This record gives sequence, structure tokens and C-alpha cells, in this order.
Amino acid sequence: MSIFFTKTETGYSHINTGKRCQDFSASYNDEERTIVTACDGHGGNVYVRSHLGSKFASTAVIDVLREIERTAFYKAKKEAVIENIRLNILCRWNSLVEGHLAKNPIRMSEISKLTEAEILSLRKNPIKAYGTTLNAAMILGTKLICVSIGDGGCFLVKSGIVTPAFIEDEDEPVANITYSLCQDDAFSHLQVSVHELSAYDGAVVCTDGMINPYQNLSNFSTGLIAPAIMNLYLGKFEQLSAFVSQVGTKLGTGDDVSLGILVKGKVSIRAYSKAKGI
Repeated sequence: MSIFFTKTETGYSHINTGKRCQDFSASYNDEERTIVTACDGHGGNVYVRSHLGSKFASTAVIDVLREIERTAFYKAKKEAVIENIRLNILCRWNSLVEGHLAKNPIRMSEISKLTEAEILSLRKNPIKAYGTTLNAAMILGTKLICVSIGDGGCFLVKSGIVTPAFIEDEDEPVANITYSLCQDDAFSHLQVSVHELSAYDGAVVCTDGMINPYQNLSNFSTGLIAPAIMNLYLGKFEQLSAFVSQVGTKLGTGDDVSLGILVKGKVSIRAYSKAKGI
């Protein structure tokens, strides 16, 4: 049995300007697996449908991860399974975007405030309108699977210590530039890793609006993740949900925030018991 939590909140800068939330998070749980996601639709002018792109990203990764059998890593080499997951996620997201575009072509009202260069960019590649990041994690049997493209991050958790699941997660975003599912070379940047669950307590996924207020990974680990996991084991889901809302509406950088936590049902909570409450 796994314990899991997801929450998205609109950032106060978007609330003040009447801008819709571009983040999206979701969870899935059945007898075999638990999945959490945190996706961040881009905020640039050309990404006029990024709020949909983030939702499609969450749907795509859940759809793909739901199809993986527990025996997959015994029937084929791990590298082959990972390659298949990456390809299927990207294909599924593009299929959802293209299906939406076919039924809902981009309207002039959506691009009326864009420059000529931005409009030309969208005409050349309308999928760009849906640009988004994607971070997800799944517990399946004895495996912990992480998926990531773009900023925010996917992190492994053990005894209160948080480490990036991927090397790129250790880098701070530069000039608000991030990798995206809408890139032509998205496959090159979409990362998947598979870990033995016995080595970890679980995983955390988040968008940059959730981690950036903490400035560094150490603050993020001690100030949010350790107490958050303690709250989950104590059944204080509403308290954690309220705190995430506060980060979005009051305490954070003004950006939308999304957080997903996925932990094993049975771990030693001694490392989390000293965490300050949130």
C-alpha cells in the first residue's frame, strides 16, 4: 500500500492579473500501482493553450504508466523498457494535442496580443501553443519509476533526505528557459529512470513554483518535504493541502504551484519525526 498526495494552486500573480492556472497535477491508484504527476504549462506569450498542455501531459503519462506490467522489467532489458516508455509518453501527448487542435483550431482571439513573429511561430508549429513540462513518479511492485522533462523536478526520498532523480534537476533554471514537450527534440530531453523501491521511501514531483521559494534543495528538503511526509503518515492531508494553497496564494513567488508525493505505506518515520510542522 502507498500513501500519496497531489495538489495544484493558482499563484497570486495569476490571481491578481486574472490569468488562468497553467499547472496541473493528478494521481492514479489501483491494486498494483500508484502514480502522481506535476506539470507546468509555460507562461510565455505564444503558449496560449499551455493550461491544456499540462493537463494532456498528466493524462499521457498516467495512460502510459498504467499499461506497464509488473513483469516488464523481467521480460526485457531495462533500457528497452525505458525507451518504450519515453516514446509512448511523447506519442500520447502529441496525439492528445493534435486531436484537440483538429477540433479546436487556434482562434484569432487567442493570438490577438501576440507579435507578428510570435504568430508566425505558432503557424509554423501550432503544437507550441500547448508547451509544458512534465514530472511524474510511480510505485509498481518493487520498482520506483520517475519521469521528467523541464524544470520543477522529480526527487527521490530516503529517511528525510531528498536527492534529484535526474542530473538536470540539480541545475537552477536559467533566464526562465526550460525543456518542453512541445520541442522538436523533446524525446532527447524526456528522461525516465527505474529504481529499486527498497532503496527509497518514495518520490516527490513538483513544478518550479513549488521549489523556487525554498532557494535550494536543502531548504526544500527540510522546510517542506520532510514535514509534508510526516503529515501524510499522520493523516493530516487537509493541513498539507492548505499549506500548498498558501504557497501559491501568499508565500511563494507568485507562480502557480503543484506538488505530488508518493511514499511506501511502511517506512521508519524516525527521520521525519523531528521535522518542523507546516
